[in-house]
Amino acid sequence: MIKRLFFSLTVFFALSISSYAQTAEATLAVGIEQYKRKQYPQAIVSFTEVIRLNPANAQAWFNRGQSHYYSGDHAKAIADYSQTIVLMPSYLDAWFQRGLAKNAVRDHIGAIADYTQGIVLAPNDPQFYYNRGIAYSDKGDLDLALADYNKAISINPKYTKAFVNRSTVYFKKKQYELALPDANKALELDPTYVEAWNNRAVLYNTTGKPDLAIADLDQAIKINPKHAKSFLDRSISYNKKKMYDLSIADASRAIELSPKYVNAYIFRAALYFDTKRYDLSRADCEQALKLAPGNKFATDLLAKIAAMPK
Repeated sequence: MIKRLFFSLTVFFALSISSYAQTAEATLAVGIEQYKRKQYPQAIVSFTEVIRLNPANAQAWFNRGQSHYYSGDHAKAIADYSQTIVLMPSYLDAWFQRGLAKNAVRDHIGAIADYTQGIVLAPNDPQFYYNRGIAYSDKGDLDLALADYNKAISINPKYTKAFVNRSTVYFKKKQYELALPDANKALELDPTYVEAWNNRAVLYNTTGKPDLAIADLDQAIKINPKHAKSFLDRSISYNKKKMYDLSIADASRAIELSPKYVNAYIFRAALYFDTKRYDLSRADCEQALKLAPGNKFATDLLAKIAAMPK
């Protein structure tokens, strides 16, 4: 009787475990579909239920981290990626995504450490070098960023984004003669890459070639008519040519496309000030300060406007 009872309990627990596993897998599948549809709050609920049923499910932790990341909650994403790594220390995507999340919250040192671990696990993956280069650049270590972009390009000579970012580093170092070939190479590899057109346009603007910059930005806008930065950069180019009406129109379009674009409000405020439209300049400065309290340029420009003769 005792043996039969023990057998019955064993079967019961085995069936219960099997049922839990099936429920967890089904819920995981639901969460993945919700994630694919960008229904992140619902996906988080589903993945949380999977974790409740099976706390050792690394995929559920990782997927919930992804849902938090794309919801903009980087702190919770980092926590979930960290638990994923505890459960699966060799899970490359978890190291990579935690690096992204750390860099997003300006923990550049932490991001660099995560990408470095990714390189240890996958020394021939150019993405880890590329993203570590971004973290180094954001931290201000331009030479280390340059070394990582060089390595990424040596592994993948067709890595368009790496050429764009290396061009940007050369630009920051004022090595314009090196920045331009990389900008050209990026466009040769991918003529549809809007950021590459923008990158070269900024270089042309800086080196006193606004006509070439405008041509590049025309192309960028043709590819993506809703790319706010292209309009702002073209506004800057028109301003260099003293074509103020066109410059203001492009800055305004950038704001229409991206109503929280602080730099667009600030640049248009400067344009209005230079063209003696002080009320409009004041309004743009005030809006910029709502979006970015304490912004120095907006604060200083408001002071200049206040000091103007009535």
